[in-house]
Amino acid sequence: MSSPNVAVLHGNYFAQGGGERVAEALAKAFDAPLYYGFGDRAEIPNNGIEHIRLFDSGPITNRLASHIFQFRDACFMWWGQHLPALTDYDVIITSGNEFGWYVPPDDQIVVKYVHSPPRGAYDLFHTEGQHKLFRLYQSLVRPLYRPTTSYPDVHVANSELVQRRITKYWGLDSDVVYPPVDTGGFGREVTPTESDLYITINRLYDHKRTDEIVEAFGEMPNRRLVVCGNGPERERLEECAPSNVDVRGYVSEGEKADLLSRASALIQNARNEDFGIVPIEAFASGTPVIGVRDGFTQYQIVNGVNGRTYANEGRVAAIHEAVRKFERDGIKMDDTALERFAENFSFERFAREMHDTVERMLEKTTIQSTVDEYILDGPGPLRSPEAGGVSE
Repeated sequence: MSSPNVAVLHGNYFAQGGGERVAEALAKAFDAPLYYGFGDRAEIPNNGIEHIRLFDSGPITNRLASHIFQFRDACFMWWGQHLPALTDYDVIITSGNEFGWYVPPDDQIVVKYVHSPPRGAYDLFHTEGQHKLFRLYQSLVRPLYRPTTSYPDVHVANSELVQRRITKYWGLDSDVVYPPVDTGGFGREVTPTESDLYITINRLYDHKRTDEIVEAFGEMPNRRLVVCGNGPERERLEECAPSNVDVRGYVSEGEKADLLSRASALIQNARNEDFGIVPIEAFASGTPVIGVRDGFTQYQIVNGVNGRTYANEGRVAAIHEAVRKFERDGIKMDDTALERFAENFSFERFAREMHDTVERMLEKTTIQSTVDEYILDGPGPLRSPEAGGVSE
């Protein structure tokens, strides 16, 4: 069988986060072009991958899409159904939910890599749904989006937690393929650990709960915290940050690797995290993770072995106590063991498992016609004249 013609389809490029990095890895794994809807060209990496924007919209539309998710959803619902640029590909691999509205030709295979079902409509609904307009909007999203989940030939979840959400909310089976981490770009050999330095790296949205980490370190003035990432919470965090907290904003990959290599530990406090790539980058740096017992974070950390976990209630005090226990008792894994553990999440493993998924779907969806059996010896007018049948 010849190699299939593959394209990767991702929603937006308004920032470089975990979803964008997975989309890039998919394009690299299949040597495929990467199509996207909206985006900021400054966020498109110059890495040799062909990036193709599908929505030829003006700057006003693009700006509205970057700030108003309801408007963005409406654009994907309307424009994303019919995409002539994609119809000639044998296989489409979608990253995220935005292009769930795309209606594929019947002979095209669609592999849907799911970072999570729409979070506001499902797993975060109970924390966000107290707002009436939000509740009304999500009540419309659920029944409208649900029928599109039958379009893909296979769903691939980024963790067992997301696999459960796919089953619970969509009633579908799925495979699990963990996201890739560039483990080779991190390591402890850069500089020695600074025992008073801690770091947190996230998009600065409210569900990442970075403000609680900042508050906890406000009560630990003899320790330093560096907050990395951009988002709508950044200005508020800068205003409330005590003198021992540095809200640094976006950092380059090189600066991130340097900070992780020097930090005593990474703090991870996100609400119901889907997977979490940054903790794996920390492990690849030989750096333990102190994380909340919530979402997939609680499954990445074995308490006292590769990090420390803390309760998902009273989190400010719990973070303080977890840091104290970490400094007092340490963990069982040393730098080398942490780096070795992170190798389980390499790009090579990701590419191999995704190729296996596509090959399995190609084989599974190949139509095996039985018409020839009827022509040769089946009943009715299709029987061949040689077999004594009729020819009309």
